[in-house]
Amino acid sequence: MPKPTSHQNQNVLAHSQFRLALIEFLKLPLNISEPALREELKRASPNVLRNYLARAQDEGALESEDTMTMRVLGRGDLTVIK
Repeated sequence: MPKPTSHQNQNVLAHSQFRLALIEFLKLPLNISEPALREELKRASPNVLRNYLARAQDEGALESEDTMTMRVLGRGDLTVIK
């Protein structure tokens, strides 16, 4: 597997920060699973979920349909399985 570029790392970091901001805004537990987060976003607004998924895809944060890996500053690596 090729090593990610610094641009890819920056994009994943940006998505992780955005994800964390959403979690904190919605007052959800920091260890919420990706499916549970998506369900909460859908409940809040289908448009919010659609934007979240589009942004994740644009930023390259979604590695595959089954796994999303995020690096959260100060919290180590976090791998979430859908």
